[in-house]
Amino acid sequence: MSFNHGLPVRFVSVSFTTESLGGKYPKLGEETYDSDGNKYVYIYNDCNSQISPGYGVAVQSGVSTPYSCTLSTVTSADLLVGVVKHSTITTGSYGYVVTRGIVNVEMLATSGSVATNSPIEIGADGAFAPVSNTTGNKAGVKGKSLEAIVSGASGSAYISVY
Repeated sequence: MSFNHGLPVRFVSVSFTTESLGGKYPKLGEETYDSDGNKYVYIYNDCNSQISPGYGVAVQSGVSTPYSCTLSTVTSADLLVGVVKHSTITTGSYGYVVTRGIVNVEMLATSGSVATNSPIEIGADGAFAPVSNTTGNKAGVKGKSLEAIVSGASGSAYISVY
């Protein structure tokens, strides 16, 4: 066990998913870091589809915990919780999402391309879009592209949720 600002840090595999909580598994909402310094939070997939790497998850409406997440989002309006980085999180399963760090993101098929070092925001169905100053953004910037990414493709970005 290592220490982070005096608090114990638990080293865990951020790439696994599970269908249950308790015992050796992390607690819902538990945060951890990988060896590259990426920050993760443990969430529950509460939507009706699996969440693949590169897609962002938002808080599921009408639930009692902020860590029950969904893939269905309204462009620029939902609170991004994190981005799936390693393994697909199937419906009704638990897994880690990146809240701060470098991850490949999936761009909306109709969003238009984003240039290197451009701000991105959460779009519909967990995909990302270039930030538009003309759409009255409600969610704001959630990351910055580290390379040019075309519509419907994935590319590297720095994400900072909170």
